Amino acid sequence: MKRRAFLGFCAAAGALAAGGCTTTADVRADRGSGVIVSYAAPFDKVWAALPEILKELGLRVAGDNMAEGYILVEHGASAFSWGERVAIFVERIGTKGNSRVEVVSKGTLGANITATDWAKPIHDKLAQRFRRL
Repeated sequence: MKRRAFLGFCAAAGALAAGGCTTTADVRADRGSGVIVSYAAPFDKVWAALPEILKELGLRVAGDNMAEGYILVEHGASAFSWGERVAIFVERIGTKGNSRVEVVSKGTLGANITATDWAKPIHDKLAQRFRRL
């Protein structure tokens, strides 16, 4: 019985090691793989609304670059997850003052199947303020 428990522990540790950890740089590099929604609002208004929305959701801004249009976000470990890393990309679209927002959300650990996908909550909060296109 002890041998079986030990082998189970080794298998779990190996899966975690193979899965690796996700950094904010990794999430930023995954641009194009997230949930994209367009809004009838100018870039500046969407950008200005995001810090308050993230705070409401309990997310912490780890870095941002308005010139390149991205915000990096972290959420710490909880009873159900080892934490998450999120990248939000905001870009201008068209000439009528519309914006496109992409949210890429990843668990901190590759094997973290209980990690929250923050794309829907972030887009839901944005949709409360701005009309979706």
